[in-house]
Amino acid sequence: MKQIKLTNVLLVEDNAVNARVVQAMLATVESHQFQISIADTLLAALDLLVHSTFDVAIVDLTLTDSQGLETFLTIKRHAPGIPVIILTGMDDEAMALAGVQQGAQDYLVKGKLTKDALVRALIYAIARSQKPAETTVRAPERGTIVGLLGSNGGVGTTTLAAHWAVQLARQTDQKVLLVDLDFSSAGASFLMKVDSRYSVVDASENLHRLDLDMWKGVVSNCRENVDLLPGPGASGIREAPTAERIRHVLRFAQALYSWIVVDLGRLTASSLAILEETKDLFVVTTPELPALFEASRILRRLLEAGLSRERMHLLLNRREKKSSISVEELERALGYPIYGTVADTPDELTEFYAERRFLDENLQVHRQIGQIMRKWRGVEEKPAPGVGRGFLRRLRTA
Repeated sequence: MKQIKLTNVLLVEDNAVNARVVQAMLATVESHQFQISIADTLLAALDLLVHSTFDVAIVDLTLTDSQGLETFLTIKRHAPGIPVIILTGMDDEAMALAGVQQGAQDYLVKGKLTKDALVRALIYAIARSQKPAETTVRAPERGTIVGLLGSNGGVGTTTLAAHWAVQLARQTDQKVLLVDLDFSSAGASFLMKVDSRYSVVDASENLHRLDLDMWKGVVSNCRENVDLLPGPGASGIREAPTAERIRHVLRFAQALYSWIVVDLGRLTASSLAILEETKDLFVVTTPELPALFEASRILRRLLEAGLSRERMHLLLNRREKKSSISVEELERALGYPIYGTVADTPDELTEFYAERRFLDENLQVHRQIGQIMRKWRGVEEKPAPGVGRGFLRRLRTA
């Protein structure tokens, strides 16, 4: 008996009646078995494409959150390997031609749809898109996302995130994107000396037409291998984008950058949802009691939410050199290890900031972030010039 292959179909359709019609047609096909997943919005479809594998997609062009061929083009940009069949209620030959010219496998009109036509379109679309095994191209690697989250306001999360992005680009010689999701200010833009009319809000509101050309117009190149996707700042924000939209912006960026550093600001329902995209999370706190108290609460909340201890790291910022409380005592009080510390150097920062040298490599904070980064990447610290075995040998023979 011939085994019937299971075909996974993504149906993007916001009309429940039309969706049931398609389901009914495909449920009674004897020669093929179709497993259908339904998304009633573009964002829902993008989520399904991230978490599931599909052989083919049937896409309605008129959705509540996307209209026209941009719906199809967005699906293709996010899942270029999946054959797409356009399904629409508009009997428009011009649109049909435009869709085929831009990569659609077929174009079906709802009012003229039959079971045979639908099944034939699905089978042919899959067959045309399949490549011989020897020519199959390996999917490109996606960039690694690291998040920095403040225990509360004013602990220096944005400053550390900016230095982190610069150091990461310098140490790896790879492209890095800094994303500012602290919507209460435009701190990253200030530190990077960027004055942009666009922000992460613009990218999230235009997911349906987000491509490389648009991306280049939204991000700002700050220095070699470092781009910034700015936050809107308090004066520029219209309405905070949903975590769902932010996640899709990050997923789009993963195809363009080796590393993405996200300044998450403070813990909110939105930032909690975004944490799903991060490989590692660094919670930033200072030695002040309110900050330590909030850091402890955040760590407990994240552990309860299912984040593993291996993914979460605690950074102690602005630690005074002659502090009366040791790191070990703080760790015992928090019940959590401190991954790294950054010294409190207000005089140095004042001097450098007065000269607008916000991310100068000679700043102690920059060097210390570099040390934390090497630890995180598993790279051994290089000995300082003149220090090491040769120095000790000279000392012994002196």
